[in-house]
Amino acid sequence: MILSSEGDDKLVEVIAVPRKGQDRVVGHAAHEDQFAAIDLVLDKMAAQLRKQSEKRKDARKKRSGRVPPPPEPSDLVEDEPLESYEEVVDEFSKRLDA
Repeated sequence: MILSSEGDDKLVEVIAVPRKGQDRVVGHAAHEDQFAAIDLVLDKMAAQLRKQSEKRKDARKKRSGRVPPPPEPSDLVEDEPLESYEEVVDEFSKRLDA
């Protein structure tokens, strides 16, 4: 954090690196009150961090190559009347006897 004065204004500059390999976040603000300038810088940096986070999340989603969810079972098979047990046994016994 760098604090300096220019006339009546107090200048604040903050540089932060969230994680290794990520872009650094830089904030600048000027205000008559030193603490107000610090608050402004922190708000700006928080917005930048949110934006970076959203970009990373979007990039991960695009990279993941997600497959759409499978269709519902009712979409795959049309409703057909079920055969009775006796019909199934008769059909298979005919196949085995032949």
